[in-house]
Amino acid sequence: MARVFHSPKANQKPQVHSLISKIKNPNKRNLLRGHSSKSRLSVNEIEEIRKNNTLDDLKTIGAILKGPHNLLNEERKKKSADLYNIITTSPLEWKKEICYTAGYINSTIRDALDVLDHIRALSRIDSTSLEDALENLLILAKKYGASNYLSYKLAYIRSSREIPPTSLSTVTQIEDEILHKDSPGMHFSALENISPKISLFQVAQRRASASVGKVGGDIRKTIALSNFVPTPLSEDDCAGFLLRASESCLVDTVYSIITIFNLNDRLNAAQKELEKNLCAEFIEQLFNTTNSIKNNCPENIITEHYRSQNEEGLPTLDLYRASAAFLEHPKYALYRSDIDRVIGARLLAEISDIDISKISPPLDDKKFLLAPDETTINEHLPIRMDTFHRTYLFLKLINNHLNIISLTKDDIKYIFENTIELEMLLSEEEMRALHLTAPHETKSLVAVLALALFRKKSVDPDIDFEFRSDFIWHVNNKHNGSIVDFINNLLNDSPQIAGYIVRSLDEVTLEKMYSLVKNASQASEIRCEILRTVGQKLNKIEYIIEADGITTRSKVAKLQQYFDNSRMYVDSVSMKKWLDSNPTVSTEQYRSLFPSIEARNESGFIVLHISDQSEYLISQIAKDAFEQFCLNTEFGIQSYLGRRIRHNTLDGVTTDTVDAVLRKREFQSITSTPTMRRTIESWLGTYKSIIDKLRRDHLQFKSAGSLFNANLDLDDSTTKENIRKLTSTLKTTGTSELLNDLIIAFCWKQITPQLDNAARFIKTTLLKEANASIDKSFSSNGLTEGQMKAELHEAVNEVFRKVADWFQVPQTGFISASVRDLCEIILIELNRQNCVDFIGDAVNTKYTGISVHRLYDCLAVLLQNAHKHGEENTRIRVEACINNKEPGAILDVVSISIKSIVSEEKYAESKDRILSAIASKEAGTDMVTEGYTGIKKVKFITRTCESTHTVHCNFDDETRELDLGFRMHMETVTEDPAGGDE
Repeated sequence: MARVFHSPKANQKPQVHSLISKIKNPNKRNLLRGHSSKSRLSVNEIEEIRKNNTLDDLKTIGAILKGPHNLLNEERKKKSADLYNIITTSPLEWKKEICYTAGYINSTIRDALDVLDHIRALSRIDSTSLEDALENLLILAKKYGASNYLSYKLAYIRSSREIPPTSLSTVTQIEDEILHKDSPGMHFSALENISPKISLFQVAQRRASASVGKVGGDIRKTIALSNFVPTPLSEDDCAGFLLRASESCLVDTVYSIITIFNLNDRLNAAQKELEKNLCAEFIEQLFNTTNSIKNNCPENIITEHYRSQNEEGLPTLDLYRASAAFLEHPKYALYRSDIDRVIGARLLAEISDIDISKISPPLDDKKFLLAPDETTINEHLPIRMDTFHRTYLFLKLINNHLNIISLTKDDIKYIFENTIELEMLLSEEEMRALHLTAPHETKSLVAVLALALFRKKSVDPDIDFEFRSDFIWHVNNKHNGSIVDFINNLLNDSPQIAGYIVRSLDEVTLEKMYSLVKNASQASEIRCEILRTVGQKLNKIEYIIEADGITTRSKVAKLQQYFDNSRMYVDSVSMKKWLDSNPTVSTEQYRSLFPSIEARNESGFIVLHISDQSEYLISQIAKDAFEQFCLNTEFGIQSYLGRRIRHNTLDGVTTDTVDAVLRKREFQSITSTPTMRRTIESWLGTYKSIIDKLRRDHLQFKSAGSLFNANLDLDDSTTKENIRKLTSTLKTTGTSELLNDLIIAFCWKQITPQLDNAARFIKTTLLKEANASIDKSFSSNGLTEGQMKAELHEAVNEVFRKVADWFQVPQTGFISASVRDLCEIILIELNRQNCVDFIGDAVNTKYTGISVHRLYDCLAVLLQNAHKHGEENTRIRVEACINNKEPGAILDVVSISIKSIVSEEKYAESKDRILSAIASKEAGTDMVTEGYTGIKKVKFITRTCESTHTVHCNFDDETRELDLGFRMHMETVTEDPAGGDE
């Protein structure tokens, strides 16, 4: 939304009037005098002031608009919300923007010099004591408020050090000074760029996708985007870079000037323009400051605490991320700038107008690219080769497409095995060039990478057609049509390429390989085999867990159709997996607070304060998740609507029924006349325009007339109530492990009013418009025409009822089931002859969500155990009880006990085996080699959702009764107003 700047009367700003008198252009001088008498200035008026000026006049205008007595009446102390917005002002040509910035700095010289002192004091925040570092940041916050510079320094401290409870109060004071809670995205933007807990690549993709259509190709329009590339990419980019800083605050403006001076080897002309236009006093102090900082450069900014948060992290990637907080140091600025021009620019390629080929530094010798890990590299900072730096070098190399010819089969394998995120960083043009130029024997590898790339980047599901065709040809001709044989062969030859296989050959892609895969069921089977093969080869339990999840899903789905085509659908299983793999900054902050909440609860120390912190974070988590719930191309509502539109479901539903009426034999006597043909043709045009408007305007999230909104309004009363319930439920669970399960349930509650509104709009407004078009086009004069008109009304009513039915209260993508339901499925599979008794108040309670899948897996293990080791002709007893039923609660804590009598000869052995399994400490890698089965599996599942395993076992040696069970939070089913279950 465009900002409007309030300005007091001119006689209240004599300093501004004095500055206006210095403008040499009389027309611009008169314009400014006229604007100075206004109480507010629009963005267009500010644009008018900034354009068509001489360089000298621009310096004065910089002082008028941004100085201490500015025409916009901006405060010296900034709030987070002042900075975290989209810039609506357009950057000038870079020399002009430098003059404008210089005028701003010169007009507020005393504060600008003070900011230089603060930057010098905070330049060694890596080695300063935690107390002093936080105190210095607090002083800066009290004086100047929010700044991107401060956010980065605070983000670095949070990521690189363990902050004890005694220091958290200072952090909170800093947040209060910048009004962090009012606009948390400001500080979180810095955190997501620095924190090793967050995937930089996933965050960049999410931010870029959310900004499509909002920034017009200019990544400097928002801090959230600009922070991914915190150094200017070229002299032309200096314009947007400086405007972003001057629109933020004085601190960021001074810091941006220091950054440009530190990059003088590539921004020499920009530095000279700054020197020419900044006042001598500032330039002198600037050089004193930068020389002092240069002589006190930190050797290593990556601490043990930073590394410990992501043990699989890459040293050069860590350095790349953390360096953004140390751009006042020339070496770190140069190191960051080198990689920004290759990696950073590509992170935002989806929405950026930057020509990467023109800014990327060249590399024509593949020798460095193929060097082994740990090879010493002499860059601006001492580093050793790893997969991230090799990725950077590879992207530099193929920036010149001719270099691809020099890569052999072994080179390409080595590169694929020892680089990261190529499917995100390679452009489509580079991918095609690689595919065309690569040696014949590596075509299948390149095809796998291409499938991953296009699956990740494109909304169009068929853009990867040629790569699928190549892949299918290779599998048919080289592996007898067996995808699994291809995988085994590839894993033996190039095991690390497995990551691309897992990402690209998902069930959706496999289903489209028509000559290799017969149906969706076979696609699921092949996907399971791929996951198990890769998991065992790489010794990674997560792949085996995912394979089991697919198997469980198919078994549980016997209770209810898993995908109901007549209703709105979001693949909640995929969303849960995505949320687990891509935590946001607010999610990590919430989870890091959880131990503090528990610790303080026990001591009774500032419980309310921490509780407030968690509530505000939950709101932010919900906001981020709801956006993905709506817009994610893999599982979101937008992808569902896209399938409806793209696969002609909408066209078919809306036209087939109507066409059937018009083609009826009994109406041919009138439909064959020229006059009626013209009438029908005219009406069909009107009718189809109504459908086109529905498709184009109402079913697109980002159109002005959309029926849907992916942005969560935190001030809305329904939203507040849903978040209150979510917060209350999270507190009652006493753990953060169930956060994502509950977030998905929240999203379904949140979208329901929008779905109801969409259905209502289609059944009333659009239907009324369609019926009116029939009445306008057709008369009821003749019996036959009257009958046709009546049937058209009936057909149109049916059409819009069907389309409205798509937006019924949603199916969650999960099935609902009770303990009894799940046990009966398992017992059928076991061919159980023994009788089973069910007791307890939770036996017939319906549950839903991911918790049903977990419950099924655990029940299957324990029932199988009881069936296998139980004495013949004895009964198995399944007891399910609710521990803490609260009115209106979303979750039940359910205790399950499965009791069986063990034969006399097996009893002692069974008892020892179970006690040993419960007492053992297994790791994920152990479970790959020893088996993800039995009691270990139940322990693993309950530990992941309850923070500690809940398996228990009781024995009665006299009766030889074995009682084995577990405890688990289960998501309850809520009433569906439409008549079903949620």
